[in-house]
Amino acid sequence: MAIKKPNELDFSNKKFMCIIAGQPGLGKTTLALSAPKPFLFDADNGIARVSAEQRGVTSVMESYEEMLSDMESDEYKAAETIVIDTGGMLVQLMKDWAKKQDAKAAKDGRAMYGVIKTEFDRLCYQIRLKDKKHLVVVFHTTEQQKGDTIQTRLSCEGSTKDIVWTPADFGGYMFMMGKKRMIGFTPTDEYFAKGCFGVHGVMQIPELEPGQKCTFLTNLFRMAQENINEQSSVFLAEKEAYDAALREGRAYIALISDGDTANKAASTIKNITHALTSREELGAEFKRKLKELGIRYDKEKKSYVLLNANAAE
Repeated sequence: MAIKKPNELDFSNKKFMCIIAGQPGLGKTTLALSAPKPFLFDADNGIARVSAEQRGVTSVMESYEEMLSDMESDEYKAAETIVIDTGGMLVQLMKDWAKKQDAKAAKDGRAMYGVIKTEFDRLCYQIRLKDKKHLVVVFHTTEQQKGDTIQTRLSCEGSTKDIVWTPADFGGYMFMMGKKRMIGFTPTDEYFAKGCFGVHGVMQIPELEPGQKCTFLTNLFRMAQENINEQSSVFLAEKEAYDAALREGRAYIALISDGDTANKAASTIKNITHALTSREELGAEFKRKLKELGIRYDKEKKSYVLLNANAAE
């Protein structure tokens, strides 16, 4: 069963999806490779521009089929983070693949991008939820005029540039502020961005000394996880009260056999110290038990009464 109660939800080892966007030359790939134990799918042939100390295991792919094949490798399986550089170039590589999947896509551009959109969604789902890895997608940006404002958008054909924001936990726009490299995680009129789990606002990207390894995203993911864990610790006290309420309420529900025991259970459930969804859950269980036994509430007597066999539902 996929349904989970609030106390059953577990985010203690969440896998994050992050978008890194900006103009060329800002160090987006280096920043992406600062995530934990990265595996880079280099669709943009950009690994050569990354300094040696920042490089990681890399698939320099020339087709989407090569990417799918390399996702079966031991190196991929050992990685904690998958980096795609760039998302726009990946879409370009997906074109030939998409045309082979659907005869209509080979003739109709809209059908082709429909196949690509579906596959991009599936790919993100596999990396994060099935393979259980962080996912970082790098994008170049382009500018467009909107009224009096110049907005930056992800540089990517088709609808991928829009739908990729939905599954992302956070996305940062890189830019220069004087001589400092900055990244914004809060959207503005000028650029798209996304923040969550305490990741928001504008942060400065540290300048690295020769030989120093960049750990920006590793630290960012750790901070986000710590924020999640802190929320969970606050929730823990409520969960203990929730469990206690359910135990007490269910003990009285189990004793219901007639109107008197139903009245006693109703009074007890009402006066229990409830937490989270305990009141609603016990109320539903109480009603089910009454229906099973043929007990209903008599408005005139203002109490629960046991129906005879012929009147029972």
